Amino acid sequence: MHKCWLHILYVVLVACILFTTSGCRSSRSLQRQPFVLVVDAGHGGNDQGAAGRRSLEKDINLKVAKRVCKLIRKKCKGVEVIQTRPDDEFVTLEDRAGMANYFGADLFISIHSNSSRGWAEGTETFIHPSACGSRSERMARLIEREYVRQGKRKSRGVKTANFSVLRNTRMPAVLTEIGFISNRKEEKFIKSKRGQKKLARCISDAFARFREEYP
Repeated sequence: MHKCWLHILYVVLVACILFTTSGCRSSRSLQRQPFVLVVDAGHGGNDQGAAGRRSLEKDINLKVAKRVCKLIRKKCKGVEVIQTRPDDEFVTLEDRAGMANYFGADLFISIHSNSSRGWAEGTETFIHPSACGSRSERMARLIEREYVRQGKRKSRGVKTANFSVLRNTRMPAVLTEIGFISNRKEEKFIKSKRGQKKLARCISDAFARFREEYP
C-alpha cells in the first residue's frame, strides 16, 4: 500500500480515538449524519508555517480552528465536526484532503495565517479556480462578509488558487487567511484570545448561514 494511504489510515484511527469526547463515530455512522464538516488547521509539527515577531502560524491556526469547532458543535445540531489535526502534529497536504474524502465530508475549511515580505493587511479566502460560482465560492463570500461585518476586518476578497487541499478534496472547500502574521498590528490581533474568539465566531456564523442556504 502506498505510504501516503498508510498514513491516512493511521490518522483516521488516531482521530477516532481523539474525537471520542466530541462524538466521533465510525465511517458508517458518519454516513448517517446529515452534514460532515472537516476543519483543517494549516501546518503543524515540524512545519511551522509563517513566523511573526512573537508567534508561529501553526499555533494560531490550531487555536482558531479549535474555537471554530467548539462553536459549531455547540450551535449547529446535526453536524459532525472533524479536525485534521487536534494537536501540534505534522499532517501532509495529501492526508488532509484524503481524510476529508475518506469521511465523505460535505464541506472542508482550512484555516491559515497570511504573510508578506512587504506591508500587507486584511483577510482573504481562497477557492479552487474550477469552483467559481459553486458552493465553495458562496462559503468563501460568507466568511469574508462576516470578517467585515462582525470582525471589523479589512477584506481582500475571495480569490482562486490551485492549492493542494482545494484541488484534491471532493467537496466544497475553502482556505481562509485570517490575517497577516507579518503585520505587527494584525499579528497582535490574531494572536490574542479576543481576536481568535472574534475570528472563530465569524467563521462559525458564516458556516451556520451556509447550512441554512444548503440544508
